[in-house]
Amino acid sequence: MTAAGKQAGAGLISALLVLDLQVDFLEPNGRMPIAREQIAPVLAAANRAIAAAGGSGMAVVYVGNEFTPWDIPGNWFRHGAALRGTPGAALDPRLRRLGAAPYFAKRGGDAFANPALVNFVRTGRITRVVLCGVYADACVSATARGALGRGLRVTVLADAVGAASEAARRRALTGLGSAGVGIETTADFVTRLAANAAAARR
Repeated sequence: MTAAGKQAGAGLISALLVLDLQVDFLEPNGRMPIAREQIAPVLAAANRAIAAAGGSGMAVVYVGNEFTPWDIPGNWFRHGAALRGTPGAALDPRLRRLGAAPYFAKRGGDAFANPALVNFVRTGRITRVVLCGVYADACVSATARGALGRGLRVTVLADAVGAASEAARRRALTGLGSAGVGIETTADFVTRLAANAAAARR
């Protein structure tokens, strides 16, 4: 983690969590896709955030659903999306991948249910997480609230999260904002990283 990886606010160390940007959720013919008109913009915004975070020395973490065949009620609701070992569970090939960035699997909404992610955050002394991914009203919201419950500061990139509809995305972001989550655009995030990097060089 470089000095540039320390984000706005003294002593804050941040990580970008890229949540569930998987084939089944981002392909129009996937098993549980977000709104078609959101797919390309969400991917573009997430890729821009990943590039900026990686370039600044900020930790980038990929998280993906890997559901088991035995979760029958959940799999029915999700139309069998993101079953472990299936092509639909893979991270979307259009997603920017950073070779050294870790990947953590999950089987529920809150990514912090995986102890390995909790340990990564703890050992990295990360105090703030920035979230992008899907679904805004499900896993993104659950992970944001899970992070808040662990004493982390949380920001969600509004244009880099997706849902089944624009109304669902707006409702999720409004609810998260009311819960104490920071909401900002990817452009604001990138600008802030650049400003922090410039300040660190002085």
